[in-house]
Amino acid sequence: MKTILTERFGIEHPIFSAGMARVAQAELTAAVSNAGGMGCLGGVSYMPEALTAEIEKIESLTDKPYAINLLLPASLTTEDEEAWRPVRELWGRLSEEERGKMAGVEALLTKGAVADQVEIVLDAAPAAVTLTFAVPDWFMEECRKRDIATIALAGSVGKAREYAEAGVDFIVAQGTEAGGHTGYVTSMTLIPAVVDAVDVPVIAAGGIADGRGLASALSLGACGAWVGTRFIATPEAYGHDAFKQRVIDGRFQDTTITFSYSGKRMRAFSNDWTQQWESSGEDGASGFPAQYGVAGTRVETGYQDGDLTEGMMPVGQTLGLVHEMKPAGEVVRNMSAEADQIISALHERLR
Repeated sequence: MKTILTERFGIEHPIFSAGMARVAQAELTAAVSNAGGMGCLGGVSYMPEALTAEIEKIESLTDKPYAINLLLPASLTTEDEEAWRPVRELWGRLSEEERGKMAGVEALLTKGAVADQVEIVLDAAPAAVTLTFAVPDWFMEECRKRDIATIALAGSVGKAREYAEAGVDFIVAQGTEAGGHTGYVTSMTLIPAVVDAVDVPVIAAGGIADGRGLASALSLGACGAWVGTRFIATPEAYGHDAFKQRVIDGRFQDTTITFSYSGKRMRAFSNDWTQQWESSGEDGASGFPAQYGVAGTRVETGYQDGDLTEGMMPVGQTLGLVHEMKPAGEVVRNMSAEADQIISALHERLR
């Protein structure tokens, strides 16, 4: 299957694994890339030294192209002491044990850590960097100097236009079905609308877990698929077995939109914590990223301990299409082969 995505990166299948924070570590990133897709490291999860080590690990596991996901809103890159003060106060109230439990969000609560992440990623020069929430001009310029492709996630036509004007190479049009931070518009509506609105190649996200989803994305005008939830249920993904099994056993109605973990709109498993937050009438008043400090260790215990009652477990609505654990490479190859068969069969049927 040849698209502008496969041609740009020299990959076999037009499939990206999403840069899921904590879930997408070196093993998953390398496995997807080795299978002919494009693996993406959730770079936001790492303090600088750990990020360097994780990139080195990827490059020891694969010689294929890969991407790194970063969060670069002004709230994380600012040097303003006053802007960081409330976040640091929240962090300071946590015990050493609690801080250890929250290792995956420490960089988002530490002044200067994201700036250091940027320098490390630019020095590593991966094939692509995927950006969430913002595409700063200064970062775009640095990527151009190093021939690093830039890919921005958009949940609306307006954001897609903004990112296209900023000069990104690809846009991920992500429907609200997607897990993690997500928007309001369904993929079936958003993807063709973004394709029509911008001249930048579009990658489809949200609601894609198999070859049928990939074939649909291509038919809507996308050049490939950005897949998250399906890769949670793989041996290479980071996460407690209870979390992965819940994805396999889950039903469409098991997810909810909540502000209770990060302060931003997130699709995750509904549980006691999200239900209590909703019934309290709160809407994530502490904002991003300070809400991580409010949620405390819950933002990690879902991944680390399989805490199904309060732990943060981002997941998309495609959990209803995930029925078994499979190696990530098998997921990539099966998805591509199934999409190819569907497209070929449709071509024959419509001749």
